[in-house]
Amino acid sequence: MIREFIKSHFLKKLESGKGLVIYDPCLFYKEIVLDLQSSEVKVFDASENVVLAREEALDYWVHEMPKKENAKLVVYVPFELKKDQDELTFDPFILFSAGGRLFPDEAADEYKQLCLAALPEKEFKIEEFFKEDSHPSFDAIDALVDGNNYPKLKSGLKASSNVEILIAILVPSADQVAFLESDKTWVKEFKTFTKSVLGVGLQKQKYEGISQELWNLVLYSEFVHDLPIGIPSPLKDVSLATIQSKQLIHEVCNQLRKRKDLEELYVVQAKRVSEELSLPKLFASETNLGHINTFAFEDSAYFKVFRDFLLKGNLDDAEIILNQSLSSIWSTYDDDRRLSWMIGRKALHIKKLSQKLRAKLKGNKNLQPLVEWYAQEVCELDTLHRELDKNVAEIISVSELLKTVHNYAVSAYLEFTEDVQDLFLRLIEEEGLSSLSIQRNIDLFDRKVEPLVKSGKKTVYFLVDGMRYELAKQLKAGLEKSSFQTELQPSLAFIPTVTKFAMAALMPKAFSNLSLKVKEDKLEPYLAGLESSTRDSRVKYVAGIYGDKASWAWEKDIIAGKYMQSDLLFVTTTEIDQAGESSPDNAQFLIEQALTKILKVSSMLKEKGYEEFVLGSDHGFVLLHEYKPGNKAEKPVGEWYLQKPRCLAGKGSGNSDHLELKASDLGVKSEVDQFLFLKNFATYEKGKQFFHEGISLQEVITPCMTFRPEKLIRKEVIQVNLTYKGKTSGEITTMRPILEVASFSESLFGGNLDVQIEVISGNKQVGFLTPSEHVNSTTGYLEIEQGKTLKFSIAMEEDFDGDFTVIAKSPSTGLILSELSLTTNYL
Repeated sequence: MIREFIKSHFLKKLESGKGLVIYDPCLFYKEIVLDLQSSEVKVFDASENVVLAREEALDYWVHEMPKKENAKLVVYVPFELKKDQDELTFDPFILFSAGGRLFPDEAADEYKQLCLAALPEKEFKIEEFFKEDSHPSFDAIDALVDGNNYPKLKSGLKASSNVEILIAILVPSADQVAFLESDKTWVKEFKTFTKSVLGVGLQKQKYEGISQELWNLVLYSEFVHDLPIGIPSPLKDVSLATIQSKQLIHEVCNQLRKRKDLEELYVVQAKRVSEELSLPKLFASETNLGHINTFAFEDSAYFKVFRDFLLKGNLDDAEIILNQSLSSIWSTYDDDRRLSWMIGRKALHIKKLSQKLRAKLKGNKNLQPLVEWYAQEVCELDTLHRELDKNVAEIISVSELLKTVHNYAVSAYLEFTEDVQDLFLRLIEEEGLSSLSIQRNIDLFDRKVEPLVKSGKKTVYFLVDGMRYELAKQLKAGLEKSSFQTELQPSLAFIPTVTKFAMAALMPKAFSNLSLKVKEDKLEPYLAGLESSTRDSRVKYVAGIYGDKASWAWEKDIIAGKYMQSDLLFVTTTEIDQAGESSPDNAQFLIEQALTKILKVSSMLKEKGYEEFVLGSDHGFVLLHEYKPGNKAEKPVGEWYLQKPRCLAGKGSGNSDHLELKASDLGVKSEVDQFLFLKNFATYEKGKQFFHEGISLQEVITPCMTFRPEKLIRKEVIQVNLTYKGKTSGEITTMRPILEVASFSESLFGGNLDVQIEVISGNKQVGFLTPSEHVNSTTGYLEIEQGKTLKFSIAMEEDFDGDFTVIAKSPSTGLILSELSLTTNYL
């Protein structure tokens, strides 16, 4: 407003003459003067070049203005106007005021008088301004309009609302910091502001103290305003904003929580305020804390509410709490809170899915549809249970609250799967395994691999020890993202699902050549008369059929490039089974690595020209960290040539704890005819967590997967960008920084993209991707939808300090997609 008034003042002076010379040694009015330029008014700016401006103005004065009836001239001079008449005679610009005007040449031209003339009703405030500053800014004067009593704040902070003023004091920009440090007159005005707007007069005098005092006031007030219960007596004297400011304070806090450049500071301040006021302790027993997660401890209270709804069966109400909390800032920045809600989400999903599947359970009255149903739907429960246990293992200290939720989900899983197991075994007794018309491992090679070899296709045959069917589904999704066409179908494992038997069954001509024989009181597998219990013996067996057309390699050999290429390449991996057998508590993490290696090996061999891939597995597994009473069984008396935690073979007595089958029932050529399998998930060893030698859907339904490189490789340009607070470099102030990743593609169809995240300094890993709803619990990769942006967090090693790089790469090819250079500067 004041700018327009001064401009009008200049134009009025110009009305009474042809020229106006404006003297302004401080260049205070320059912007307004230059804005006078129009079709009739020509402005010459001597502040840029005095000599040139005078010559151009003189030329216009003498030659152009006489030709234009309404022509005017304004000369802007960066000097002080001389008052003495003798001195004026030496002023090179004085001639342009002949028949015109000068500025300033009267009392009304003083800046203060101009302000008073523009805002006569603000005389008192204007007088106060000019006592402190001879030239208060135009913005400061404009801020007096419409009854605004905080002109210094609004002009100095460039703030146009109460929300912006508060945010500027809490988290000022560099320009705002410069104002707050250089102009000390704002303090008095700000205290008046908080007293009027928030109902609280602040006590501190310096900016640092004022800012912290305001953080305390704003955060605590939002918490209390949202609190449906009274506050404890220790808090009765803590400063609290008026209830009338509730909406204002919530808007301020909301912006602080939503702006990516302010989130980390909000978390730090919220934790500080919470701890200083002992809020977690004072409200430890409360669950009814309102709807806004101002502080982290409130999130724990909401988890209690979620737990209670879950245990009572109020699943819809539990889901509402879950969705609200997953979107809160604490699920992003607090590792324990995020993992807790991830566990809560999987627990809820397990319960809802088990209920949904139970409604279909009674409809399965035959063995064939039951197995197909398991492969299509039921095995998803196995995935959820496995990932649930993995998330629990990732928490250093599992609270009793979390244990309750975990146990609830496991009970739901076991209750349903044991009912399915009972039905599965009953249908086997009624119909026999021979009634199943699905692929069988014993002829998998002959049906799936041999035709490819005969057709001249370079073929890879994966022999994976212990890949459960649900894991193959996860692998299938990863392969398809790596430009493979895949088909997956269930295959019946060779029973008993003992590795040495079941691996032999995956060999060429196993259907006709495999038999079980007793050797030194032990049951062993034989292929065409050759004992085949070891990998070396199976290599020898294959060589007798294919000669040098076939070669063998471990998956690590492929990665290292130390293998012999051939028409038929057998690739073996035992990592899944070894993880379960030797490290059941850590198996979930090792399973991730095993799937990653298979993806990587497949992509490497694709680049080497292999055209067809077939994957088979000897058996699945059951992995239960929860021991149930009754799951320990005693071995029956007998002469047993095979003794495993879940089965026996030989001669002896059976009982109701066992399913007894003959060799013919199993389709096995064997010198031993009696096979006993424990029912349910019982074992002969107490506390056994990982097992695979029994008969359950999880153990005997294995994957038969065929895949090949896509014929038409999509030439999509996929771009991945990593940023931290919107930038490609910066300083992290916390050991759990939040980063962003964006994916862009030319594809019209979108789809999910797997991204492997590495945090390195030199050649050393100094951090890792933390679990979240965007991180695949099986592969450990970040999953991002093309065209979307998402947040994720990394956890830094405690002993690291310095520069590091965050790398996003393709899991299958190792191609680096984006890099982010950061350094530590912890608060």
